[in-house]
Amino acid sequence: MDGIVFGLAALFGIAGTVVSAREAWRQRSRGDYRIARFARTVAFGVCTIGVIFAVPPVEDLIESVTGMHNAAKLGAHFCAVLWCGSLQLMLVDWSYNREVLKASLYARIAFGVCVLAALLPLFVATTSESVEFTTEHAAVPGVTVYLMVYLCYVAITCGEIAFLCSGMALSARRSGHVWSARGLGTSAVAALLGVAYAASKGSYLVTHYLGHPWPLKAEEIVSPALAGLATMALITGLTMAMVGRRIALRKASASPVA
Repeated sequence: MDGIVFGLAALFGIAGTVVSAREAWRQRSRGDYRIARFARTVAFGVCTIGVIFAVPPVEDLIESVTGMHNAAKLGAHFCAVLWCGSLQLMLVDWSYNREVLKASLYARIAFGVCVLAALLPLFVATTSESVEFTTEHAAVPGVTVYLMVYLCYVAITCGEIAFLCSGMALSARRSGHVWSARGLGTSAVAALLGVAYAASKGSYLVTHYLGHPWPLKAEEIVSPALAGLATMALITGLTMAMVGRRIALRKASASPVA
């Protein structure tokens, strides 16, 4: 299941990264939204790396090459944090006024750095040959704390992404930019799927701690499916929004001057 879901997500990620990088390079001379274009390309790139790390054969290969147990899990989680953080930076550049842009960017960068700084020592203190950083090992306190820190960050950032994308989708629809509106709307739904992923995995950890977990087998099916769908839909939606913006710019340049 994980191999199929994350393998498909990796294909979406590769395609999205190529398209985004090409667009960023094509518009490299433009001063507006330069941060957004760079952040989107970085986001798609690290997301692709992260989902590749989550493919079971690749995970085994990485652990074999590095000689470090759970190395792929740590890499995938770090990539997920960078993915969410980069998307935040992109949307902040799209949404915020120049007066507050720098402070808003720094705040989100600081938040992401704090999360990464919290995850690393938790990982080092907990990892061993007998421990996996999955819900199956929720009985290990360090695993639960590590995953909850990671999942809380995912839920918070995906919630903000959904909020910003939905607002911009409504604005784009009112302006008649259909492609952008559809893309941003798709992205908002995808971000909500990301929140659902965090809620699914997090709820299992919480209920396990309380002594009444819901079935592990169900969680192991639901959570990866939500993560994969969120990733694929978000890449698709943001790519649609990018294409929509290009179409709008072409129409504006082609329209006769009044």
